[in-house]
Amino acid sequence: MDKLTALQVFRRVVELESFSRAAEALNLSNAAVSKNVQELEKELRTQLIHRTTRRLNLTEAGKVYFQRVSSILDELESVEECVADLSVKPHGLLRVTAPMSLGLTHVATAIYQFQSIYPDIQIELILNDRYVDLIEEGFDVGIRGGGLVNDNSLVAHQIGDIQRVVCASPTYLKQYGEPKSPEDLKQHHCVIYTLARSPHEWSFGRGHETVSVHVDGSLKVNNSLAASQAAVAGLGLIFLPLFTVLDGLEGGMLKTVLKEWSTEPLTLYAIYPKHRQHSGKLQVFIDFMSEALSSIAARI
Repeated sequence: MDKLTALQVFRRVVELESFSRAAEALNLSNAAVSKNVQELEKELRTQLIHRTTRRLNLTEAGKVYFQRVSSILDELESVEECVADLSVKPHGLLRVTAPMSLGLTHVATAIYQFQSIYPDIQIELILNDRYVDLIEEGFDVGIRGGGLVNDNSLVAHQIGDIQRVVCASPTYLKQYGEPKSPEDLKQHHCVIYTLARSPHEWSFGRGHETVSVHVDGSLKVNNSLAASQAAVAGLGLIFLPLFTVLDGLEGGMLKTVLKEWSTEPLTLYAIYPKHRQHSGKLQVFIDFMSEALSSIAARI
């Protein structure tokens, strides 16, 4: 048994939840994949995977083994990249995740520019607004906005802050009036962005004064660009990062309110698994994206 190959096969079987899909991904036969896992189990003298006709389930020993094996394989890949980077330019695949709105408006464009400089680095960009487990789902880096992640297995590199604003369409403000204080928001229709840290609690500051207001509305969405479009359509007030509403503001389709009140900015981070921190291709990517996105944050 080639131990390294067997470990790689076991990992892919678990990640893909299928012997046949792992075989296809690794360009091996189903029999070869099954044999590698069986030989691992024979050597360890314990069952790693419960096999049924419908699905695969890890045993308790299998769960522990998978976590440790994944960490070892990732560290080995990182060491190989580190050594290779001493003699060759960065290359290989990077799996990147980012929120849908930020990805569409800024991250994707920055990646296009990055690949023109580093054509030997392939990028797999996955955009979605759900929480992503970077390690379990095999991502090299995630671009995220919000608070720091309390996870010792991750490293957070701060990129910059983006201002958040409250705004609405001129049509809405003409019909319902412009709020003069945060308390006035209680009387207004608000479009709720459900993935915000506190969707129904909008907080403001002015001098030494801080105010948190409970808001509500008939429309709730899980995408900030959709919330911005709803505001342009006159459905209510929104509280979003400036990059999502900038086009509407510059085009006169939206108008900011409560300008004398400050809001907590959205902090952008590049977050990556700690065992990947010596990867040359990851470091050049983070450096490039940090400069590209921090300049955007400063400009808006």
